[in-house]
Amino acid sequence: MLAQSVPCALGVIIVTAGLAQFTAWKRRQLACCRVSPVHVSPANASAAWRHGLQLGVRCVHCCVSLTAILLAIGVMDLRAMAAVTALITAERLAPAGERVARGIGMVVVASGLFQVAKATGLC
Repeated sequence: MLAQSVPCALGVIIVTAGLAQFTAWKRRQLACCRVSPVHVSPANASAAWRHGLQLGVRCVHCCVSLTAILLAIGVMDLRAMAAVTALITAERLAPAGERVARGIGMVVVASGLFQVAKATGLC
């Protein structure tokens, strides 16, 4: 019974991650991530660690929804890793990153709904 519910749960995770692409929270995180970091030369190792951790947390917040999809699909799938890497790179580096993120969200929601429909036998 659990094995039958996994494809539907996967679809729900994908839809949720796609919907997160449309939130104001995502726009704020993307804006923070797109800001060019000022070259900081920390005075000591402790300051360097804090600065590195802050940058890492910003990056994780920016790409958490797409990473959730990767975790749900399977981290060891090279095609999935390449696709998620390309999507994260596109939304972070494209001149219109917010529009790219919304476009990614539309495609992700549609594929998640297709996955749910396929899992429930509607498709």
